[in-house]
Amino acid sequence: MPTWPNAAAFAADLERAQREIERDEAKKINAESAREAQVIAYREAAKDLGGDPKFSGWRPWLKLDIKQKRDGSLLRPTRTSAGPWTVANVGRNKGNASGFAGPGINRRTGLTSRTKSGNVRKVRTFNSRTRWNGYTAGFGTANRAVRVMDEKIPDGVEKRFGKVLRRRFDVN
Repeated sequence: MPTWPNAAAFAADLERAQREIERDEAKKINAESAREAQVIAYREAAKDLGGDPKFSGWRPWLKLDIKQKRDGSLLRPTRTSAGPWTVANVGRNKGNASGFAGPGINRRTGLTSRTKSGNVRKVRTFNSRTRWNGYTAGFGTANRAVRVMDEKIPDGVEKRFGKVLRRRFDVN
C-alpha cells in the first residue's frame, strides 16, 4: 500500500527523486555507461585484431579515454591511438586522411600524381622515415562497436534508473 497521505506528498517525493536523479545518480549512471561502452569497444577491437586491442608491430594500443562532461560522458581515443582506431575502422591510405593521398603525392599541390594509364606515379620519397605500406581495407571496428553500444547500453541505463526509482518508490 502507498504510504503518502495525499497527492501533494507524492508530488513532493517525486520532485525530490527527480532532483536526486539529476544531481547525483545521472553522473553515476553516465560513468557506468561509459565504462560499459569502453569494454564493448575493446572487445570489438580485440575481435578484429587478434585477441588484444593492438595491431601487431604497432606501438600504440587502441586506447579510449572517458572524459566526464557536464551533460554526460564522452568516450574518445587518446592522441596516440586515434590513428590506429582510424586504420581499424576505415583502412590505411584511402586518400581521405586530411591531405595524404598515397605514394605519388605532389608536394606542391597535395594531390596524387597519376600516369597516362591511371596508375599512381612513382615519385622520389621526401621523407625516408615513412614507408609506403600500401592500401588496406578497414574492419569497420568503431562503427560496429557503436552499433553494439546502441543495442546494449540503453537497456543498462534503463535498468539503473529503474533501480534508483525502486529504491524510493517501491511499495510492497
